[in-house]
Amino acid sequence: MGPTDLAFFRKSIGKYIESSFVYGKLDSKQCDAIRAWLKSSDAERYARELFRDTMADIRPYQLRLQLKRLREMDGQEFNHIEVIFISDTERPRRSCFVGHRFSPAIERTLRWNLRQILEPYNVELDWSGRDFRSVQILEDIVKRIKASDFCIFDDREAAEKPNVYIEAGMCVALEKPFVLFEHTSAIRRREAGGLIPSDLGHALALRYQNYRQLFWEFYSRLPLFFEKNLGGPRQQRRAR
Repeated sequence: MGPTDLAFFRKSIGKYIESSFVYGKLDSKQCDAIRAWLKSSDAERYARELFRDTMADIRPYQLRLQLKRLREMDGQEFNHIEVIFISDTERPRRSCFVGHRFSPAIERTLRWNLRQILEPYNVELDWSGRDFRSVQILEDIVKRIKASDFCIFDDREAAEKPNVYIEAGMCVALEKPFVLFEHTSAIRRREAGGLIPSDLGHALALRYQNYRQLFWEFYSRLPLFFEKNLGGPRQQRRAR
């Protein structure tokens, strides 16, 4: 483990802890205690354990860490640190419909990243596997969206075949919670700004240039998205 890895360790956990405080998962005393601990040599010891073993339990603060590898479209991998509270109750099984351009590279990369990020939330991914070709396929997609707890759409390379916008529109009509990943190239083509109305409470739009940037932001926003739209459990943590 080098200095860059240690800085990433502190930044990743610090961002997640601050998000947990902002979204009401921790109080200010707990947040400050963990942020102060991150600067200590003890935190460095746990960082070394994480980068060596890919897992580390920080018992004094009831945190469990896992080092994961996510992917960019060009196949390059990057680190992601998953943070969960050991005292969390077991989460209910949930289903997420995923919509994107039907490209092998996007399928391979996006689905891998989503599976890694959503794993601690006990989320099962679902997708149609086909473009719109007939009424029967359209009906199948509507059925899958209705059956899901929430949906995720990525509009990368969707200009030629805008299926994801049709599917997102279905979620708007059905008031189904969803997240839209807005790639900067798609935003420039639309020229009119974001796709989602600002007053649409059950939707979240995240603009991105690359998956490293996107999934960093997506991971930190997930607790609030689940709490707001899916009735996630609110538990008061106690820093020891």
